[in-house]
Amino acid sequence: MRTKKLNPFIWVLTLPIILAFSSIGCGLSGLLSQEAADPAGRPTRTPLPTFTPTSEGAAFVELPTATPTTPNVQPTATAEQVVPETEPASPLPSPEPTDPPAPVNEPLTVTLTQNMNVRTGPGTNYPIAGPGPAGETANVLGRNADSTWLQVEYPLTDDGTGWVYSDLVQVNGNPETAKLVNAPPPPVAQAPPPQQEEAPAPPPEPKYQFTPTGWHASENAGIVQFKGRIKDEGGNLVNGFSLLLDNGSFSVLSHPTGASRWYPDKGDGEWDVVMPNIYDAQGWFWLTVVTYDCPGFFESGFDAQCKQFNKHSEDVKIEVRTPEESIINADWVCHWDCNKGIYVDGYRR
Repeated sequence: MRTKKLNPFIWVLTLPIILAFSSIGCGLSGLLSQEAADPAGRPTRTPLPTFTPTSEGAAFVELPTATPTTPNVQPTATAEQVVPETEPASPLPSPEPTDPPAPVNEPLTVTLTQNMNVRTGPGTNYPIAGPGPAGETANVLGRNADSTWLQVEYPLTDDGTGWVYSDLVQVNGNPETAKLVNAPPPPVAQAPPPQQEEAPAPPPEPKYQFTPTGWHASENAGIVQFKGRIKDEGGNLVNGFSLLLDNGSFSVLSHPTGASRWYPDKGDGEWDVVMPNIYDAQGWFWLTVVTYDCPGFFESGFDAQCKQFNKHSEDVKIEVRTPEESIINADWVCHWDCNKGIYVDGYRR
């Protein structure tokens, strides 16, 4: 009877214990299943630390002090540290000063690029010293203030120098390195003295008493005619002289200039010869001023074929071309003895 009464009480006490162990078993079975599934396994859990109560009266727990690791650093001197004095090294001897190398002066020259004039000074207002042929080279001796003119060696002058315009030459080097030369001012051009007007030279003495002047030709298809006038140097008409026409085959004399009783209608100073047969009158003719000199014959008549005459001019050659040049006009001028013809005054009725 007693036993039956105790059983419920025991179950009441043991039931929680049974439930706790069941939970633990389930947890262990889960862990075992996870370990079986994960062959690598999980890391071991670090157990939680347990705390030990401090003894009475102890306020701090003394932990061992870790000795710090000192880096391998060289100690530096501080204000308190004394750096041992080192004996100073003896100074090296200073090198002896040497003169800089002398610069190599290239000669300054010019080459003439064209034919030009070399002047006696720096400007075109200086006289010409002489010619400067293209291609010549000369040493530069100096320059003017703006280097537009260069003084060069020039053996044709008394001092052996001349000046050239820098724009017309090829400068070999820097012209600014040439020394500045102050040339004397250019000479002042002297005005030429006034010249007296010379009287015109007298005309040369004519070689012949009569000379040709005012010759020309014109056209006439029907005849060949020679005509003209004779004047003196003053322009006065001259009478009493004839013209001889000669083509090598025949010759003919003109009636003397001016009127005669045989040709009363001739004007003063006029002469002419008409040749109706144009074919006989073509070609070259020589014209000469003559004096009709058939003795006593002119008083009884005029003979155009007279062979007695005196020449007073050169023979002037002229060509007759029909019909375009069949009228020949040949004027003459008399220089002296213009009153020595067979008559002076023309015939008057």
